[in-house]
Amino acid sequence: MLIKGMEARGMYSLEYAEVTRTVSQTFHERQGNCLSFTMLFVSLARAAGLRATDQSVAVPPTWTYDGTVVIANHVNTAVRTGGNTETIVDFNIRPYERRNESRRVDDDYALGLFYTNLGAEALLRGEHAAALTYLREAAAVHADIPGIWVNLGVLYARNGKHEHAESAYLHALEVDNREPSALANLALVYHVLGEAELAADYSKRIQNYRERNPYYHFALASHAYEQREFSDALAALRIAVRLKPEEHQFWLLRGKVQTALGRSRDAANSFERARRYEDAESLRTQSRVEFGGLALR
Repeated sequence: MLIKGMEARGMYSLEYAEVTRTVSQTFHERQGNCLSFTMLFVSLARAAGLRATDQSVAVPPTWTYDGTVVIANHVNTAVRTGGNTETIVDFNIRPYERRNESRRVDDDYALGLFYTNLGAEALLRGEHAAALTYLREAAAVHADIPGIWVNLGVLYARNGKHEHAESAYLHALEVDNREPSALANLALVYHVLGEAELAADYSKRIQNYRERNPYYHFALASHAYEQREFSDALAALRIAVRLKPEEHQFWLLRGKVQTALGRSRDAANSFERARRYEDAESLRTQSRVEFGGLALR
């Protein structure tokens, strides 16, 4: 009834955007990301007397070329719908693998994610003072979120405070000793600090993870393409498409690289595969989405 009521009020004309907004802003502006939409839905569900709980969903990070990773998080909602059954309500335009680990989190954790996302977004805009304020608020609300400390480390590193960045990344590892972004960024920090042995140790720890991440190879390919190193770009893309052949972005860049290399027939084939995979992804999204941007399962 809640979903039908929200649909009747036009709530599923909401526009997905990579921006974190408050519940009120999401409602009135009809824009937000998965966290914004989830917060809105949880608020309405609880007001309607439903038992709604936030879930944090583990999603692999997207690597930048230099290894520095600014991370946010994906969340959805578990709603008790009778007896021992529940419905997962997910506002995610980009489908993720269902085998990705999810866990229930309390309201403080969700609020910590909210401030973490605001900090990351401010950091990406170059608004460092605002980023520091948001990340401090996140730590005050719920300090056991690795993303707070990773993003804080990135902020310090970008301002030349590499010892502070080291401390932040190490704290992230105290929260989660497998956090890949902290491991990768520590390798960079130790390289800058001249700690070659530590840099090599952390680089080795993260390399296996990188090699299994298709987006890492895509980042290498993108950088090589920008540098007009087309053979290197093509080599990186071969690995990326082997690891995740259905990602249309990989085939699109491959077509551009092949065009630059004068391989027009191969490029046409890559562009066609990019189009097919993009169309297929669009169909999958439509098949799992009900009432606009909402997926139920």
